Amino acid sequence: MSAFPRDYLNGRPKLKKYTCSFITGQINRTISQLLSIRPTLNLSLLGLPCRESYTTVFKPTFLVRGFSSLSAGRTAESGQGRETSYMRNFYVWLSGFTDAEGCFFIVISKSCAFRFQINLHKDDIDVLYYIHKTLGFGEIRSYKDYSSFTVTRLKDIAQLLNIFAQYPLQGSKWLNYRDFSKAFELYVNSDRGPNILKEILKIKKGMNRLRSDFTIPKDKEINITPYWLLGFIEGEGCFSINRHNNFRLDFSISQSSTSLELMQKIQIYLENLPGTDGNYVGAVGIYAVRSNNPNHQSTTRIETTRISFITNIFIPFLESLIWRSKKRMDFQDWKNILMLKEQGHHMSEQGVKLIDLILSQMNNNRLSTISSQLGVDRALLLTEINQLLSGPSNFEIRNGRKWIISLNKYYHSSRKNICVVIKDENGNNLHSFDSLADCAKFLDVDPSTVSKRINKGIPFLLENKQAFIKKEEVNN
Repeated sequence: MSAFPRDYLNGRPKLKKYTCSFITGQINRTISQLLSIRPTLNLSLLGLPCRESYTTVFKPTFLVRGFSSLSAGRTAESGQGRETSYMRNFYVWLSGFTDAEGCFFIVISKSCAFRFQINLHKDDIDVLYYIHKTLGFGEIRSYKDYSSFTVTRLKDIAQLLNIFAQYPLQGSKWLNYRDFSKAFELYVNSDRGPNILKEILKIKKGMNRLRSDFTIPKDKEINITPYWLLGFIEGEGCFSINRHNNFRLDFSISQSSTSLELMQKIQIYLENLPGTDGNYVGAVGIYAVRSNNPNHQSTTRIETTRISFITNIFIPFLESLIWRSKKRMDFQDWKNILMLKEQGHHMSEQGVKLIDLILSQMNNNRLSTISSQLGVDRALLLTEINQLLSGPSNFEIRNGRKWIISLNKYYHSSRKNICVVIKDENGNNLHSFDSLADCAKFLDVDPSTVSKRINKGIPFLLENKQAFIKKEEVNN
């Protein structure tokens, strides 16, 4: 039944003309009635513990003209049930994912429009649908090579800002959220006249790429949590394999140098994960990477290649969390290569071919827009991996030492027998390091730069001398 009274003309209903204030009042009463309902959720159908009802968790912070109260579309929680924990984890994950991929925009013409957006490659549209469905608002748009999740309606923007007020962003993007929120509150709680638009325009000119001040207020605490970090990793994390360095595993996150404090907090958090017990200090390196392009900002990179940390701490941590994006496939491939290495298959012809096949569809090689994409059947690939892992190892113990069956020789760990040395043009040693990462930290460059200088023999200036980086075997 319509919420608006009608009369009839010639036996047909005829809508009367009403003022905006009348219509607004009708909407307010209807929404108030809906929000007063405490719906019952049949959790038994979901395999979850049954509870009598759930209620919304967010109290209205932003009041949009024409709406008496606001609550997030999917924020229904019962306070103690598993469904509550799931939604809390989702909001924290969304905060981390937004720190990585989200954008806050203000558009000003004769009026003002607010837009929150997450743009991803078109192959990542499933995670956008997941966000849309879980929040209960926004819209998905698809373009040639990318897709976007967009929130533009004022009441939906208000709900989103309330979520981020309770589950805050942690990086420098929080500054854009703060300014966006300030402008939004000015707009919805004012007459929206020319003076208000001028104030909002002033705020807009200090946001996003126009921002010059990245100072985080002292009372803004950076709080890294498991699901925030997972969301951030699903947006910005990189699981890579260095094929030219014995298929070395590498995990890294890179951000603008303006996010140095955030990266330091992530480094500390990772090195103090459950089970570390102070044994992994230094397992996660942090580096400043300078750009040769004067128009580009320098970046900060955190990275770990330490196998004991990756195996004992990092992988179990990530496996304990619920992933939302296809980045999980890169993590799974990365982990599978580690397991193949642990059995020595990276030293067999069959194992190398299989690892190369994994790498051919990992990370950006997985994207449908890559012309060289091989179209690997993932189900068949995982079957081949499991078959090799369930078979005999390529290692066996002989005389108390590890023996490589395929190479018919004893195994020597390169980490124990190889060091990285900086030499001058006459071959004299200037500095020596136990690892490539230590050398990169000393030179204040990215580890990939050190690797390139080693592989290609690229000279550089150090202490006013032409220098080279070499790998040398250490005599035991």
